[in-house]
Amino acid sequence: MKSKKQLSWIIIALLLLSLFVLLQIPAVWLLKKFFPNHHLFQNVAGNAWQGQADWQYQQLQGSVQWRVQPWELLRLRAAAHVDIVSGTTSLQGVVVKGLGQYYAFEHFNGQIGTDTLGQLIRWQWPASAIRMKQLSVGYQPQQGFTSTEGSLSWTGGTLYYPLNGHAERIEIPPLVGQLTQTNQQLKLAFRDAQQQRMADLALDKTLMLDVQITQRFLLNAPSYQGKAGLDTAVISTRQPIMQIGAL
Repeated sequence: MKSKKQLSWIIIALLLLSLFVLLQIPAVWLLKKFFPNHHLFQNVAGNAWQGQADWQYQQLQGSVQWRVQPWELLRLRAAAHVDIVSGTTSLQGVVVKGLGQYYAFEHFNGQIGTDTLGQLIRWQWPASAIRMKQLSVGYQPQQGFTSTEGSLSWTGGTLYYPLNGHAERIEIPPLVGQLTQTNQQLKLAFRDAQQQRMADLALDKTLMLDVQITQRFLLNAPSYQGKAGLDTAVISTRQPIMQIGAL
């Protein structure tokens, strides 16, 4: 019995030693080994345990720092706390890779700045940033979205967007968005300071985005002359999330 216990402790010690050695492998070597043609990251420093790198995606660029959370292996998943910076955008949270094709972003806090929004959608955005609080989203292509919660807030301001060849103006009021999950869909409901419906977004497992904008929201545009009920979804669109810039 004693020899079996000693063997168990030896196996555990070897596993912990192997994990420690693996986490000390230089991060730049891992990227070149497993992603030889991936040019998203540059100036990689540190190791698999913790490090930092510069990144660029299309016109967006910034930096990321990571710190692995090894205890998450007990839950059969890999996880790392990350700090992402791009201009005035600053986000902190945990990135998770679970079994199969499960991915998650957990407990994200921070803000998405106007400069980042302008790169994603070529509009003239208000100077105020969109702030997120304890935002968590889990996703698996076959099952859809799970473990979804958190909130967004935006003080709004004057937004200019292109319409029929000219710039249209709308005064965005302060908004609060609540993130939920229904029938494996990610849903984001925007309300004003009086908790009145302004807009609703829904993203399904195929990453098709449904957007509904209400009469109440559109009345903030001086040129809008609609006469529908305030809660009526006057504008409804559906398109892949990767084409969101076409909204």
